[in-house]
Amino acid sequence: MSETPNTPDTDPHVMSYHRVRQALGAVALLLPLSLILGGVGVEGSLRDSLSNYFFSPLREVFVGALWAIGVFLISYKGYARRSDERFSDQVLARISGLSALMVSVFPSLEDCPVKTESCVVPERTVTQIWVHTGPSAWVHNISAVVFFLCLVVFCLVQFPKTSDLARRRIYRACGYGILATLVLITSAFLAGRLGGEAAAEFVSRHNLIFWGEALGVWIFALAWLTKGKADQSAIRLMRKIVPGG
Repeated sequence: MSETPNTPDTDPHVMSYHRVRQALGAVALLLPLSLILGGVGVEGSLRDSLSNYFFSPLREVFVGALWAIGVFLISYKGYARRSDERFSDQVLARISGLSALMVSVFPSLEDCPVKTESCVVPERTVTQIWVHTGPSAWVHNISAVVFFLCLVVFCLVQFPKTSDLARRRIYRACGYGILATLVLITSAFLAGRLGGEAAAEFVSRHNLIFWGEALGVWIFALAWLTKGKADQSAIRLMRKIVPGG
């Protein structure tokens, strides 16, 4: 008696690959949420950006999540490059993964909230000693921009190659959403630096850079959860919990 052949939705190797993508999406989904809950709980307020949590008691959460994301992306193979493509999934993933790691190991400038006793300021990290504090912040910022731009390319170019129309629309919406968050982050950064005291106070009071970065990471999470077919996994789980459902 012959065995029933596996389909892409039942093949254990394919399902394992999907679960790894879902895990990446889950880490990205939980990172801003953890910093929000932990930051408000520990310090009573939010930092100006996600990066500033490097100088907080939540530093391990920030750095650990970026390393998890970076290592996954570096090891992600994806699809082989086609003859009409300039680069493959693997090349794009490695660039974005390395960028995530560089964001974590090259700190931004110290920016502690006013009147807080929970600001964790290291003597200087190895990378700050190597390139000095100012250049480290530039490497951090440039790496963050490269990381987000790679996500845009994933969402607008690589992921939409699927034949599923609904998923193509989600990927494209995610790509344009990340672009919009980049515009928000850049505008808030320039307003805070060049717009005078009132503009800087407005950006800081409303945590515009933080929320722009958090939203961008959440959109990134949605794209990878969709790529990992988390919706189908949720349906299969519900069917196991509710027989006949």
